Amino acid sequence: MRIQSICFILALTVLTLAGCAGAPVYKQIQKDNATYNSRTFTATSEELQKALSQMLLSKKFQIDKEDDVAGIVLASRYFTHSRNNTVVVLQGKMFAQGEGRQKLFLNAIETTQRNYVVDRTRFLLWVVPLPGGGGKEVTKTKESEASIEDASFYTDLFDAVGRNLK
Repeated sequence: MRIQSICFILALTVLTLAGCAGAPVYKQIQKDNATYNSRTFTATSEELQKALSQMLLSKKFQIDKEDDVAGIVLASRYFTHSRNNTVVVLQGKMFAQGEGRQKLFLNAIETTQRNYVVDRTRFLLWVVPLPGGGGKEVTKTKESEASIEDASFYTDLFDAVGRNLK
């Protein structure tokens, strides 16, 4: 009887923990009150757009899309370490906050991919490659994707934009 009680309590605990792990992701959006990814600058939209582009290029980002009218900049930076590829995508959006003031929002996502190489070459006696025998095939698999939540990362970017404004 004692063993059955322990098994029942253990099973109940496992089921309770499994139920807690399945909380909807959108609940994180409701709890999110991050203010580190925006800053207000005293500049015109053209000046801020130019300073943002200069900052991105100085940080070795590739500018993928730039729209002066909408105030949007989309940039990416690629890192390769052996079979791992990491891409940091940064989105910037500017909003007018009155005469000569612009609010800049930055959001970044880091994506990691792994390359798997399969060699399908056929050999005769494990030495001589045979013609028409497959070759190498590379497959990319996404390992992770996450928003960058580091306040110091955004502070560094905003400080660089501020230096380019002067």
